[in-house]
Amino acid sequence: MKRFFLVLTLSGLFAGALRAEQCSCGNKQCGCECNILTVDMAKVYNSYGKAEQSREKFQKKVEKVQDEFRTMLGDGIEMAKKLRERQEKANNPALSDSAKEKYCKQTEELIEEIRKKEAEVNEFRQARERQLCEEREESVTRHINEIKGFTAEVAKESGAAIVLNSAGIEVLYYAQCLDVTEKVIARSNAEK
Repeated sequence: MKRFFLVLTLSGLFAGALRAEQCSCGNKQCGCECNILTVDMAKVYNSYGKAEQSREKFQKKVEKVQDEFRTMLGDGIEMAKKLRERQEKANNPALSDSAKEKYCKQTEELIEEIRKKEAEVNEFRQARERQLCEEREESVTRHINEIKGFTAEVAKESGAAIVLNSAGIEVLYYAQCLDVTEKVIARSNAEK
């Protein structure tokens, strides 16, 4: 919370310092009026049609994966039922020793199948979670970059020097004439 107020205060001071008839960058060809605009990126993202379509497609993929997972779990539940039945049969005192041995062997084989199924289900779940996470991240990044492009277009049309993300601490656009990197490099190396 303190960080938010600090950034807000610094942004206000920064905005006040930049509000002059000409940019303090000293570049007369810049043409920007040092206007500072804000964009609520979260709101824009949530309203962005392509992002909404991607979310819907993604949700369908999630549901498909959940269905596959439920099917696999259902298979495992059926195997567990068979295991209980075989264990009950193997424990029947009326069975001969050879029949008990047969059921015990079948039970051991089924236990091994259940272990393999459990490993398969876990591997499936982990692989799909990883895949879905990567797809989601790629989609969000793509849409954010598209929105940043639209933000730059609006900023240029509006004559803005800087656009800040009001939903977080991020500069979304700045006029290149405001970049003093080379001057800072020159000054920092001048004192050798």
